[in-house]
Amino acid sequence: MNQKEVSSTVAIDRISAHFSASHALISENYEEGLHGHNYQVEIEIEGNLGTDNVIIDFIFLENLLSQTLSNWDHFVLLPSNNKNMKIRENKNNIEIKYGRRFYSIPRTEVKFLECSNVTTEALAQLLGEKMRSFLKKESFWKRIQTIKITIWETSVYRASYSVRSNF
Repeated sequence: MNQKEVSSTVAIDRISAHFSASHALISENYEEGLHGHNYQVEIEIEGNLGTDNVIIDFIFLENLLSQTLSNWDHFVLLPSNNKNMKIRENKNNIEIKYGRRFYSIPRTEVKFLECSNVTTEALAQLLGEKMRSFLKKESFWKRIQTIKITIWETSVYRASYSVRSNF
């Protein structure tokens, strides 16, 4: 059987990968108050087995995922590209205004993300692209076919993002 026809999958379940963060959905027609979630994350790596019968080491993947999620854990996540939100830095705080809402949050508690709205879909895409960027630097990258990220916002709401490697 051709190795391109066969692939395997490894995964880290959402029970072990998680972060807590605040966000708000903001658009022209909708404004949501700042609130938080205990997000749970799943990652699946599909690819070809190496000569050692491994796609990627679980511990390496878990550490990489944990380090990446720690950058969002216990922060207020704000979009850097939302035209409906006015953001101003005032001394040590970030002042946020949209619609009738105004917040002043310590700068050390805010993370800006490259998106127009901090949705679960955007978080899954950002995390998927970050993981691809990190994994591309590794020798086993040529074995990886797909990286799939699923982020659970609640026990019933989730979004997934899949990124295929470029062979």
